[in-house]
Amino acid sequence: MSKKIARLSFPKFVDLYADKSVGSDFFITEEKQLLELSEYPYRSDGYIIGICTRGTAEVEVNLQVYEVKPDAMLLATPFHVLRIYNSSEDFLCRFVVFSKAFLTENNVNSHFLESFSYFKNSSTPVIYPDHEHAKAVMDIYALIQQKLQREEHAYRAEISRSLLTILLYEVAGIYEQQHVIIKSKQTRKQEMNVQFQNMVFHHYKEHRNVQYYADALYVSPKHLTETIKEVTGKTAGEWIDDAVVLEAKVLLRNHEISIAQVAEDIHFPDQSTFGKYFKKHTGFSPTEYRIKANS
Repeated sequence: MSKKIARLSFPKFVDLYADKSVGSDFFITEEKQLLELSEYPYRSDGYIIGICTRGTAEVEVNLQVYEVKPDAMLLATPFHVLRIYNSSEDFLCRFVVFSKAFLTENNVNSHFLESFSYFKNSSTPVIYPDHEHAKAVMDIYALIQQKLQREEHAYRAEISRSLLTILLYEVAGIYEQQHVIIKSKQTRKQEMNVQFQNMVFHHYKEHRNVQYYADALYVSPKHLTETIKEVTGKTAGEWIDDAVVLEAKVLLRNHEISIAQVAEDIHFPDQSTFGKYFKKHTGFSPTEYRIKANS
């Protein structure tokens, strides 16, 4: 697979991975290796429910790193920036990918997807259900796969949409159980870190100063920086810079966007200021990174 893909559009996603699909808005895979996605960050146009079936890997979601092992589930949205790396040779996973438009077609509630807590920006994107719950998800995958085989069926899309809804509710039950476990183990400082991380990925384009986030969390910049450093090993300012640089890297890999447009999208006053900032944090100018990432 070409390393040029920084954003996996649905047509590209279908071409690369789909075994059976409904148009280019919904598809499911057999077990697949995703090693090709490991070197550079990317963002998907679709919502992803993935489950590891064999092996191990690490997945980075919005700069947070999670261990992936059998039965681990990835719950990703178009908001998430993903990177998969350190995969074992036998690493395999299955996944369902769908668009919001596919799910809500013929549904009076256009915000139906937002009712699932695991697809909110503040959710935990990787969970670790027990094998029984993971098998329940795999059983629904198998049913979807079976129904998609019937390409001649007049209501194939409607049946697929109904099964996808069943899958979403099955995952919701698993996620809510897991989330209770995760929340019960968090200290106050860890809770602050989660709040801070969520805010950063909402506002890093407009606000790159620690003061803004400290004010929003009703603490001093010093307290916020010390807390985040204690919990994560990096300061609040470093997390903000990392989020800005990550977005810049994703955008720079798209040659249809000029460097000046990248600078504008991330709210820098001009291309020169952006270039100096990017080189300070990466060691490369935007042009040098674009050449390196797409070579």
